[in-house]
Amino acid sequence: MREKTARKYTPFIIFILMFLYLIAGLIKVQVVEQAQHKELLVDLLGTSNYSRGLRGNIYSSDGVKLAWSEQIPTISLKNYGDKDNAELRKYLTTEQIVSIRNTGQAELSWEQAFLLKSIGYEISTVEKRRSYGFLYHIIGSVNVDGDGVSGMEGIYNDLLKGKVSISYGVGSPGGGYKQGIIENVGENGMDLQATINYKLQKFSYDLLTELATPSVIIVSNVQTGDILTMASYPAPEIDMNSLDLISWEKILNDQLTPLLNRAISNTYPPGSAFKVITAFAQLLYGNPQTVKCNGIYTYRDSKGRVTGKYKDWLLSGHGIVDLKKALRVSCNVYFYNAALDVGAENIAKVAKAFYLGQKTGINLPGEASGTLPSPEWKVENIGENWYPGDTILYGIGQGFFTITPLQMITLYNTIANRGIFVKPKLLINEEIVKKEILLDIPDAYWDLVIQGLEEVTTVQGSGTNAGTAAASFKGFPITVAGKTGTAQVGSGQPHAWFVGFAPSRQPMYSVVVLVEHGESGGLFAAPIARKIFDYMYQNGFFKDSQSNQKSGTSKNSN
Repeated sequence: MREKTARKYTPFIIFILMFLYLIAGLIKVQVVEQAQHKELLVDLLGTSNYSRGLRGNIYSSDGVKLAWSEQIPTISLKNYGDKDNAELRKYLTTEQIVSIRNTGQAELSWEQAFLLKSIGYEISTVEKRRSYGFLYHIIGSVNVDGDGVSGMEGIYNDLLKGKVSISYGVGSPGGGYKQGIIENVGENGMDLQATINYKLQKFSYDLLTELATPSVIIVSNVQTGDILTMASYPAPEIDMNSLDLISWEKILNDQLTPLLNRAISNTYPPGSAFKVITAFAQLLYGNPQTVKCNGIYTYRDSKGRVTGKYKDWLLSGHGIVDLKKALRVSCNVYFYNAALDVGAENIAKVAKAFYLGQKTGINLPGEASGTLPSPEWKVENIGENWYPGDTILYGIGQGFFTITPLQMITLYNTIANRGIFVKPKLLINEEIVKKEILLDIPDAYWDLVIQGLEEVTTVQGSGTNAGTAAASFKGFPITVAGKTGTAQVGSGQPHAWFVGFAPSRQPMYSVVVLVEHGESGGLFAAPIARKIFDYMYQNGFFKDSQSNQKSGTSKNSN
């Protein structure tokens, strides 16, 4: 009987026990382990979003944006169907529709973004970098990830790029957004101010565009090394941050190589602009004497045999010439004699002391070092001995010596500073780096060379006596110390140079102009330099300088 009663209540007892177990389990989950399970649920439903602040702007020294970033609203569609096609055509252009079909994305106006978001489409913002094509050689560009890959964009990428932030939120079990827990906005990158003066840069590049031949203009602050202008023509015609494939291929196949920064990456024979080095070499190691220039120099070997004849640029000759006049009229015959007087080794020694044959150190990628030849260099690099003819040509900046336009202007800055080399720079707050040249040059020698350079732009008269840039600088109210150069290059027309600084005795700014195959420094490069100096004078660059009136006229071609 008892067994029968026990069997009768067994299921009930089991049910009660199971019910109590369930209640205990619920209490354990809901009460005892509530915090633990809540944390797990939050982890499962939580979402993390990464965002980056905008890239910093690059400004010119006169306050113009040279590179900047914009937030562009963008629609993204993974699956583009007929319903989307019909609906989106009410709001988007044909080009935007094509972009969505091809890439799944399209850039929008803010008005389009507002309307499409209001009817349920997902809209995000994408950072777009902007700049000017004619500034590409200085500013550079960014890649598809928004990182700088060339120019200042590449050099200062770590400073310019925005900082990454994380935002954290919790979604509902159905997948909808519920609540933001931590919301961060990425910090924008640092803004930078370049030494470039936008208006002067644009004026200079427009001059070269009118010239329509590969060429360079650089303007610098003699005392600080600030580069106010670095115009290399041609440059890309469009913003290099947003290129399509067709435009990219067109630029790559352009025979004028618009991606090449000729100011720092291309080297050229300096021609007569190098004669200042030969002049210092003769003053330090030779015996400066007057020579008679009849338009040709005849070289005789130790046995008196004529082994070479070297022409002056003025075939009628310059008459009696001393060192100062030789600089003024750019007399080749004088510097042929001077080079043989001191020898190639001493010319190379002086050039090296002025830091030629090495990079200036400007903070831009792709700078070339040029070539500083010597007898040892020729044996090692060409496998031939050095001959007297090599020395003769070396004295006038021809032969194996090559230089970049930036090295050229830095050389003349060093002369303006009487032996102090100032590293060129492109960032306003970058440290000014100065170092002395590796030679002890007396004040009298500096005076003599600078006087010769002043006469290049001031002494008018006949072709045998006038400064080679005097016609171009006639009437300019500030004395410019400068030098023309006409550099022979194989069978093509010579390259044309002018380089100079002003005011000559209290130097503030320097200008270099290079025109590839420009024929004559005096006729083609110097007039462009005069236009640059005129613009600077008229726009207050020289407001603290004293004017020096000049008069007279001439026309020269070296």
